[in-house]
Amino acid sequence: MVGQLGFFHKFAGREYQDRRPFERYRDETKRLLGVLDQQLEGRAFIIGSEYTIADMACWPWARNINGFYEAGEVTDFASFENVVRWVDTCMNRPASQKAVDIPS
Repeated sequence: MVGQLGFFHKFAGREYQDRRPFERYRDETKRLLGVLDQQLEGRAFIIGSEYTIADMACWPWARNINGFYEAGEVTDFASFENVVRWVDTCMNRPASQKAVDIPS
């Protein structure tokens, strides 16, 4: 069961057989990715051509869908092309690389 749920195994409650919470959070994540993808259409960053606090606040979440949450496949992350491009752009910033390169 855990393997079928993808990222759900990282959180408490994995022993429950009820898939409704999993489906709810998966669907909400996909909805939010769709909103973000639409906002990024024709823009380098969330607000426009400049990197702002909006990007700083949002890209770590989007990045971790594939990273920590291991939910890229379950959320069809790759289909949100603007989000994928934007996360890559944000991650290529030296300050972003420094921020995620923190020793454990």
